[in-house]
Amino acid sequence: MKEHPGAGCAAMRAEISAYLDGDLDAVACEAIDRHCRNCASCAALVEDLRETIGLCREAGKAPLPEAIRQRAKASMAQLLAAKRRPT
Repeated sequence: MKEHPGAGCAAMRAEISAYLDGDLDAVACEAIDRHCRNCASCAALVEDLRETIGLCREAGKAPLPEAIRQRAKASMAQLLAAKRRPT
């Protein structure tokens, strides 16, 4: 397995977001899978991004503490009030 990025890495990395979002066709996905089987750097990148996406999704499910929720509401109210005031 390669340890350092090479010529095929730039092309793979340009498609990584679409790959992880499931927006590529089967042929393109297989090409990325094959590339990652032979490139440790890209395989690690794909795995790290998968993990980051998963952590972000989980964090979005957690409720905000009430104090933070109230501060956010107050800040939004101030911003909206400032926007409505004539300049």
